[in-house]
Amino acid sequence: MLLDREVTRKMSQPYQHALPVGTRVESYEIRDVLGVGGFGITYRAFDHNLECDVAIKEYLPSQFAVRQGDSTVTPKTDGDAPAYEYGLKRFLEEARTLAKFRESHIVRVVRYLEAHHTAYLVMDYEAGEPLSAILSREMHLDEARITAIVVPILEGLRVVHAKNILHRDIKPANICLRRDGTPVLLDFGSARQALEQKSQVLTGVVTPGYAPIEQYFSDGRQGPWTDIYAIGATMYHCAIGVAPVVATERLALIQDKEADPVARAADLLRNRFSVHFLEALVAMMKPNAKDRPQTVDEALVCLKEGSKSSGRPTLGGGATTGIGHSPAWEPGLLQRFESTLEPHVGPIMAKSLVSKAATKTQNVEELSRLLADFLPTEQAKTTFLSRTRSLTQRVTSEAAPAPAPAPAPVPSPPLASTAPQPGARVSEPITTPAVDGEQQRRATEALAVYLGPFARVLVKNAARRAADASEFFRLLGEEIADDKQREAFLRAMERGRAMAGN
Repeated sequence: MLLDREVTRKMSQPYQHALPVGTRVESYEIRDVLGVGGFGITYRAFDHNLECDVAIKEYLPSQFAVRQGDSTVTPKTDGDAPAYEYGLKRFLEEARTLAKFRESHIVRVVRYLEAHHTAYLVMDYEAGEPLSAILSREMHLDEARITAIVVPILEGLRVVHAKNILHRDIKPANICLRRDGTPVLLDFGSARQALEQKSQVLTGVVTPGYAPIEQYFSDGRQGPWTDIYAIGATMYHCAIGVAPVVATERLALIQDKEADPVARAADLLRNRFSVHFLEALVAMMKPNAKDRPQTVDEALVCLKEGSKSSGRPTLGGGATTGIGHSPAWEPGLLQRFESTLEPHVGPIMAKSLVSKAATKTQNVEELSRLLADFLPTEQAKTTFLSRTRSLTQRVTSEAAPAPAPAPAPVPSPPLASTAPQPGARVSEPITTPAVDGEQQRRATEALAVYLGPFARVLVKNAARRAADASEFFRLLGEEIADDKQREAFLRAMERGRAMAGN
């Protein structure tokens, strides 16, 4: 098990059902809580025999079990006992199988043991960082880095699949990168999902965006293609900066004759990624399981050669994203703005934001204010405005005098700036309760299909400005230049809103 020390500290929060720090389970002394889920608790522990840190996963399904005062885990009621015992049996079966593997890219189970009327998996603990944390910091990765992560994971899965074991919960949070950059896959979910299917009660097993449609049904036929979909979804997140649209929502769009959002997003990425990479991504994320690569070997061939049957991914014949420069702008000036913005949002995001803002105004000072509105803190806005003010003065002094200054056009509503002037004290906008976190998540995933990685920034800005959900969706829709794409986006948002009942 790999977790960076800083990440470990952030996750090590008190949890009422966790074993107290200092508890001994045979030779292992509990030191920290690394993670808590509906199926169990993962700890950092110290092995007094080998004198090293290990990670220990404890079987404790919170839906069915509680911990007694003596650390013993028991079913909550007599009626919960069959499900608890069934899950415990599957947990141990999976542990025995995983303990036989010695794949460098699959978490190594050192041993398993039974105590306190439950079971424990003892795993390697190494220094590293979850892919999810890297994406939170960098937003998206280039093709070489993505391939260097997913190819070794696929090669490790080949051996696991040969033993009829599926992971069933592949996502960035379950992939960690060691300090040397090599990836390792954590937290197999087969036993967890087996218990969920047996009881039809346990929730939180399916991770929206990464789980294919067959995982939403207890009788869905699952196989290597299920994990392959999740690998494709992870590639999607790494490439575009947000998780894919939830499988159920995606299928509803396709059934309503809307464009497949995954294929549309792939076309958005065609200038940054190779054809065979995008073809592989689309093939691995086909909604119908039989249309995906059926084995890891087939998926690896796709990554090397592309999908020979799907052709180049397109969005309705190459739909545009609505991003572009106004011809009035001097490219050198926009590049300077990108360089100034880059320390705050990264190089790719900076280029995208400058490109979009440049279509909204031809005035240098207004461009500065529009870009500042994308920055998350008042300090960042003030720093950026200060630097671009000196940049503007330098550019103006170098430019030839014009006969008469052109008036600055009024900014369009989607990018209207509320950024403060340097030194001004302005309270931070507060997101209206009408735009809840789930609505923002869905909007980010849907908007990213049309506008790419900076959809996340646009959603945050719109959530601060909107008085209600309807205005929130309208503001985001105005960011999409193409009328048909805008209508498709708004229909998807209203459909999701109706399904959620808000």
